[in-house]
Amino acid sequence: MNRNRKFSAVFGVLLLVLLCVSVSSAAEKVTVYHAGSLSAPMAKIESLYEAANPGVDVLRESGGSAALARKITDLGGGCDVFLSADYMVIEKLLRPAAADWNVLFASNAIVLMYGPKSKYGEEVSTENWTEVMLRPDVRWGHSEPDADPCGYRSLMVLQLAEKFYGKKGLYAEAMSHKGRAVRQKAIELVAMVESGTMDYAFEYKSVAVQHGLKYVELPVEINLKDPALGDAYAAVSVELAGKEPGKKMTVKGEPIVYGLTIPKGAPDKKGAADLVKFILDPKGGLAVFQEMGQDVVGPRAWGEAGSIPEEIGALLKK
Repeated sequence: MNRNRKFSAVFGVLLLVLLCVSVSSAAEKVTVYHAGSLSAPMAKIESLYEAANPGVDVLRESGGSAALARKITDLGGGCDVFLSADYMVIEKLLRPAAADWNVLFASNAIVLMYGPKSKYGEEVSTENWTEVMLRPDVRWGHSEPDADPCGYRSLMVLQLAEKFYGKKGLYAEAMSHKGRAVRQKAIELVAMVESGTMDYAFEYKSVAVQHGLKYVELPVEINLKDPALGDAYAAVSVELAGKEPGKKMTVKGEPIVYGLTIPKGAPDKKGAADLVKFILDPKGGLAVFQEMGQDVVGPRAWGEAGSIPEEIGALLKK
């Protein structure tokens, strides 16, 4: 009798496991590639969306926007929704071959982030940050320009700072500084600053806010935030790896604007469109971005809007 009870119990557990696996495998999977700076808001958006849509499993991969775009084009990455920290990544690396449209939805600013263990943290300010950062015993960093928009934007900030502060040679001095370190993703710098292994890092303001880290608010003339200063930002540029191996492309300074698209090769276009509708909903994803330190732009289409799915186009501002 006891043996029969034990068998029934074991059988019941196995049946429950099989049912769970069956339900999990049957869930609709929507794959999202997104900029590392969107990790915190996208985690909350995923949670909210899955709660409202129990049959959907949102699978996220974060990283440098340019690197993720190349994963789509060069490595055949099966991505349903792509969110870039720079809308021009979509324009230059995905359109027109791998994406039909590009929607602008949020903005940000570059700050100099630091933590509780950062050297000279008690004295750094908007007026002296360049001098503090370049002291011989200070360790600072930025993300890889060829992989992550925050990386090349960091270099642009330094070029603009040279002009704004009238410090000739500042950019060259920064690039040759022994304490400078480069990491593949901007988000990797957060842990280093928190632990004290890095004193300062260029990062998006929203990321510093989300992680409760201190930061130097840089002048609007150099932080790439103000759309009205687009012409001034365009006075600086950075050379990056192009679409084809061995070829370079020049990226000029521009206001920081995020873009999203559904790649042409998206495995689940309907699931992708439904998720994008939630992301662009003022009471959905856009509210999350604002809550986490990012301003909303539009949302509006960049360039031709004719190919945007009708249900998404209905959410855009003219």
